[in-house]
Amino acid sequence: MDDASRRSRRIRLTRTTLSSWQTGQSRPQNWAALETLLSVVGELSDLSAARLDRRRWRAVYDNAAGQSAPSSSSATPGPASGTRVRNADPILLGMRQARKSAEHGPLPPYVERDADREIDTALEAAALTGGLVLIRGDSTAGKTRAAFEAMSRVLPDLELLAPRQEGALDRYVEQARARAHRGRQCLVWLDDLERYLGPARLDQAVLRELVGCRTVLLATMRLSEYNHRAPRQTGAASGDDAYTRIDLSDPVLKAATVVDLPRKWSEPELARTEVQTDPRLLEALRHHERYGIAEYLSAGPTLWDRWRGARYAGGNPRGHALVAAAVDLARAGLAAVPIELIAALHSGYLADEESVMLMPESLDEAKAWACRDPLGVTRLLIPAGRDLWRPFEYLVDTLAQQPDAPPVPDAVREAAVEHAAAVHERYTVGVSSYRADRHDLALRALMPAAEAGHTGSMHYVGSILLDQKKEARAAIWWHRLAKAGDAHGMVNLGVRHSRKGRDKKAEKWWRRALDAGMTDAAAKLAHLHDVRGEREEAEKLWDIALVAEVPDAFFRFGMEAYEREEYEEAERLYREGADRGHQESLTNLAQIHLARGSYDEAEKLYLIAAEAGDYVAMRTLGSLHTWRGRIRSAQEPREKRMRQIAESIAARHPAEWDTAAESAKEWYQRAVEQGDVLSMRLLGNLYHQRGKYRKAHKCYRRAARLGDPASAAYFNQPVLAWAEPRDTHFSDDEPGEYEEEQGPWAPTPRTLRVLAAALEIESDMAAEALEELQDEPITADSCTAGCFDLLPAQTWNQDLAWRRQMIRAFDDLADDIRQGRLPQPRSTGEEMALHLALEHAAALTTDDPGLVAEFTEGLAEHPEDYDWFACKDLLFEDHDVLWLYEPWMDGIEDPDDDVHQYVRAANLRPDDWFRPFRDDRDRDPDRGFRH
Repeated sequence: MDDASRRSRRIRLTRTTLSSWQTGQSRPQNWAALETLLSVVGELSDLSAARLDRRRWRAVYDNAAGQSAPSSSSATPGPASGTRVRNADPILLGMRQARKSAEHGPLPPYVERDADREIDTALEAAALTGGLVLIRGDSTAGKTRAAFEAMSRVLPDLELLAPRQEGALDRYVEQARARAHRGRQCLVWLDDLERYLGPARLDQAVLRELVGCRTVLLATMRLSEYNHRAPRQTGAASGDDAYTRIDLSDPVLKAATVVDLPRKWSEPELARTEVQTDPRLLEALRHHERYGIAEYLSAGPTLWDRWRGARYAGGNPRGHALVAAAVDLARAGLAAVPIELIAALHSGYLADEESVMLMPESLDEAKAWACRDPLGVTRLLIPAGRDLWRPFEYLVDTLAQQPDAPPVPDAVREAAVEHAAAVHERYTVGVSSYRADRHDLALRALMPAAEAGHTGSMHYVGSILLDQKKEARAAIWWHRLAKAGDAHGMVNLGVRHSRKGRDKKAEKWWRRALDAGMTDAAAKLAHLHDVRGEREEAEKLWDIALVAEVPDAFFRFGMEAYEREEYEEAERLYREGADRGHQESLTNLAQIHLARGSYDEAEKLYLIAAEAGDYVAMRTLGSLHTWRGRIRSAQEPREKRMRQIAESIAARHPAEWDTAAESAKEWYQRAVEQGDVLSMRLLGNLYHQRGKYRKAHKCYRRAARLGDPASAAYFNQPVLAWAEPRDTHFSDDEPGEYEEEQGPWAPTPRTLRVLAAALEIESDMAAEALEELQDEPITADSCTAGCFDLLPAQTWNQDLAWRRQMIRAFDDLADDIRQGRLPQPRSTGEEMALHLALEHAAALTTDDPGLVAEFTEGLAEHPEDYDWFACKDLLFEDHDVLWLYEPWMDGIEDPDDDVHQYVRAANLRPDDWFRPFRDDRDRDPDRGFRH
């Protein structure tokens, strides 16, 4: 038989089959089979357009199934609608058939799943009051079969409504209401729930009406689709996290009772499979190590391999490209699209040189290959009604799970935005673009839907504008949301007024949001009353928030429990808050583990919080990495820990720059990028501890400019405190002539003369600055032209009397030199004064030798003139005062501080600076002041 004869015979057979279906003599097994036959006819024959009108054939099919013909203006019941659950046809409800078997039906026997009991319980509860039960899992996990079997077991007598995915649910709400009036309860079947969600479909209002009729909604949803719509946070305005908890999840999903169905089967499930006799189940069982049983039965792995393996010379590289385009369109938010759109985009997947070498097949051949069902189960491209096609979901999910999955090409995202017409399409495309950080495309997709009044799109538009720091424009959308009765918009308006200091307006909007059922507003109102000191009203609102499980409430009560030292209760509350996405709760929970010495667990929690954007967690991780290997267990004896700390302080050797330091630096830098100034200071500490003083200086200066006062004091630390000494003129074992003649070392006369001059200059400059400064506190922006802003930050709030004593410390040391005594400090204030004067003297001898020559005129030169390092080492008993410049020694001035007690630091509190170290060396209290 030649090709023309074969073609003619195939057309005659096809016409005969269509005629028998049209006259009712027989009917197709399912609508997909009919659509496939129509596609074949369209390619082979010259049948009239009327004969191939899919809408007309859909009516024929529905009539054959006992239903009314579809209407172009209203929703159309699916083929199973109006029947009892017990009489439902699983194939017509969307169940995938297994591979054909001569001895067995299209579906293998059902194997009890571990989740069945939980599904049954959820359905029983929903039957009492109405409600949505959602079975969630990976593609081909067996969700549809489990749902069908559950409703057949638990609710066989309910009337079944199975909407078509293309239509709205208004008609089904009316049917459910009418049946409820007659005392009949309905079950709405929603396989692949994502196809029904959206404006003018299943939204919060429709769900409320259905539940009001005690309707049971039974749905399935792929895990990837659920995660796209799950509760999540949007960007916050700079320096404030008030907007971060705006929930962009679908409210329908939040109202559902969710049951998870794993893709991989458990040991009990596998054991129940072993006793089956269906060869298809037993074959799937042999592959369970790699695949789930339902996954294998649905031919998912086989079709995945068929698609991925088609790209070779002589294979189906163009067919591979068609499916790739459809898969990426689905990833971009468009599930069902015309084949023409897929064909228009597929050439982008064949643009490389390798694809040209493969000599792709014709487009018609590629379409036939992609749309063919080689196993009698499903196909790579599946009919989705009215000339629409969608990829087999398994391909979309499996690709997304690949570690090297390529991003959706820009051309595909652009095409998705252009093609999206319906509001729900614009919404899904916009959300996909938003999640891919393509906010420009997201705005283009979402704006028309937002303008049409879709609240979900409005939320995203406002969030994108907020991410772009356009709060005023975002507020326009919050006003629209609030006007539409959306409580999220009301909360955001309250936040904006609060940020502007308009507390009364903020309270008004938060009250309205609370009245509208937004319990998050209770926490915001409670905080507002806390600030006002209205404790009774605040407590009432906090209690409301806690009962409603608002994350802020768990955090607040957790802090109170921690302050009462009820650490177990604090941990419980923080964990509750953390489980609900509250970053600060997670960070405080990690802090509890850190305090207990559970460093590994603390680090895990900090990592989660840091990845969620909490800069406090980032900062803490930096500190953990900085001190890794040197953190002492809380169980160690206190004496041992204090000794180790003191030894490390005494050694003062720079630590090595190792992998821990590099990791700490990265965490500090990430925290700085989030706006955490303290982390910039800690980065300076990291450099300082490892001897990288110039880098430390830059970090401290930058932190000070950003408003950290302590950093301003740190970068003012005297250079001689950490600089390396110069080479000495004499070696240790060959003392010079000067040392032999003079005995113990002492500064040379010229050295003492310059040092005395430096002390007097410091005193005069400080006195001049004090005339303007008086009692005013010093800030990071202060520039007194005296010593006061160079002192450790602990002294910046001291008064005029204290500052005059500091000036007198310079004068007392200068007077010691004039009286022929060594300038050896007798108090902490004099130690500090001598450090600053040595710094000044060293600068004079380096930068102004002419002035130094004037100071030292008439004094003989000496080889050890101006050895300021020797002065630093030998004129002081110790350098304890310099610890106040060490960032990691914060608090050492406190006599109750553990380190202070162990190292026996003396007089480091500013109030004690001018108390003599020893009573026998006290200066004359009546000596007066030069200034």
